[in-house]
Amino acid sequence: MSFVDKILNTFKLSETKTTHRTSALSTTDNLSKAKTIYFRNGQLYKLDPPNSFSWYDAKFLVSNGKKYDLESIYDLHRLPIPTFDSIDILNGYGITGSLEYVLKMKAANLRNKGLIKESDCLYKRIHLFLAASGNNYRSKDYLDYSHILLTECKLEKYEQEKQFINEYLKTIPNKPFELLDRKKLLDQILENCEKWHTDYVVIDAFCGCCAECNKLQGRVYSISGKSKIFPKLPDHIREYGCIHPGCRHFISVYFFDSNVKNTIHDKFGHDVDAIQASQRPYIDDRSTAEKEAYLNYLKQKENERQKEIDELEYYTILAKLPDIAPKSFGGYRRMKNQQTKNYLKIEKVAKENGIKISERLEK
Repeated sequence: MSFVDKILNTFKLSETKTTHRTSALSTTDNLSKAKTIYFRNGQLYKLDPPNSFSWYDAKFLVSNGKKYDLESIYDLHRLPIPTFDSIDILNGYGITGSLEYVLKMKAANLRNKGLIKESDCLYKRIHLFLAASGNNYRSKDYLDYSHILLTECKLEKYEQEKQFINEYLKTIPNKPFELLDRKKLLDQILENCEKWHTDYVVIDAFCGCCAECNKLQGRVYSISGKSKIFPKLPDHIREYGCIHPGCRHFISVYFFDSNVKNTIHDKFGHDVDAIQASQRPYIDDRSTAEKEAYLNYLKQKENERQKEIDELEYYTILAKLPDIAPKSFGGYRRMKNQQTKNYLKIEKVAKENGIKISERLEK
């Protein structure tokens, strides 16, 4: 079994365990919940009592030998940010046992229990743990607390938190992927190639990309252009650091060994000959299903963007005009998409009261 297969098998086993646990939880109320959770360098390694099925409701946390009360504002303020070890996905608890993830879940748990001040205290520090973890979180993950404040109709605090996090993300070295300077990232990769004495980089491959990416992905490229077997890295990629703005592909260092068969992964995840894959014709060979998958991706991204806009509209109406607001955000979206008479009335009153309302997203 390859290392990658072992990882995938581990994830499958974890899913199976989760399913079994969910089934068990539905049949008994006597399952043990951890009271104290133990961390070493940001990674969970012990539960008390042992074999607990849940640890997000633990009251106490021991981090590198020091104990903290997770329902004490004093302790939540002084909980240290550790130097995180990398996650052991084969033998440890995976991402669910990484301290920043556990604290995010604990903050939500505190809120559900009505401990709002304690929850706020923890949420206001979560970004520090996320950045220190090195676990490649998205901007959206950092903005969880601002989203909660929005759904609680705390509009001023929502705006302040959102602005604070967006400015904070500009300052951290481990930025979310969507905020990376792709040109600087590629320059660093090329420096590593020079340091490690290789003239090659590889662009990863996956299904569901655009026509241009499909032509260029899944190939090894020569940085200098002097290779007789691999194509030269295109000038526009050297200039911009990616195939096109918003590109989701990764470029990484590649080592070629003429004494062995060199392979890379194609867009289907298969091991293929690196030379043959790199010399294939530059054509858009996507299937109808792949093209549809890409269009669905674009549609999903637009729907996510529109959802954020609609949420801000709805909770602003709920905060400022509660008497006319629909009972739920889902109800508001349905009314808006269908352009019902009641929605048009709400829209008119909202605009009259200075609330900005976007146009309906065309289906």
